[in-house]
Amino acid sequence: MSIDLVSELRRIQNMDVNETFDQSTDSLEALRALLAWIVIIIGGMGTHETSMYEGWQDELGIDFTVWTTIDPATGAVWARAADAAGEYLVASAAPNANETARIRSNQRWQAVPTIINGNTIIKRLTWEHEMRITTLANLDNTLSFFGLTPGIADTRATNNIIGFALIGAGNALQTVTDVGGVEEVNTGFGENLALMNKFKIDAYEDHVKFYLNEVEIADHIVSLPDIVGYMNFFYDTNAGGACTPELGITRIRLSDVAPA
Repeated sequence: MSIDLVSELRRIQNMDVNETFDQSTDSLEALRALLAWIVIIIGGMGTHETSMYEGWQDELGIDFTVWTTIDPATGAVWARAADAAGEYLVASAAPNANETARIRSNQRWQAVPTIINGNTIIKRLTWEHEMRITTLANLDNTLSFFGLTPGIADTRATNNIIGFALIGAGNALQTVTDVGGVEEVNTGFGENLALMNKFKIDAYEDHVKFYLNEVEIADHIVSLPDIVGYMNFFYDTNAGGACTPELGITRIRLSDVAPA
């Protein structure tokens, strides 16, 4: 499918009621709705690039050409396997008290929401991952972070990051974007991080949106960093004891089509 077809469909979708069609407004609105779906489908078929998909299916273990792991000092090291219930394939580790564990991508991706315009090929970055955390209370939320970072050793305390963090005595989920130390954050989503949840970040022109289980929970429009970053999952435990993070399917998509 060519981009010209997409452009023509969009032109028809946005045309005036009396421009071409001698039909009722309701009929034209129905056509517009149909064309909107066609544009989405064509865009998905012909213009998206799936940059990375990780399902942890490799029975030989974590692919270290894709990922770099930093294991806990004494706790269970990073490994991939089926979870205890046999329902998910996951990568997991189990840092003991006052230890850290990290898994991050070897490749970087471009997320530049204030630069995206007609001169850039990439119009959108979409990040998705599944995750649950057993014994959540044992995570130290000062440094723990799950998101896109410009450096391989970055944490929640680093500037110029996009992702999810934890906050408060109960380790509530927090969305974070940071530009040179100036942050935009949101929290209060009523999540249960002991269950397997789907997390999503959608970065495009003038927006970084966050989703939990397919529901939009935050739209950051002020502190928007332009970065080339790693997928970085960093877990730091406190003195309370061990914690077990489990990562399910993880993927990033780059697109040359902006959201409709």
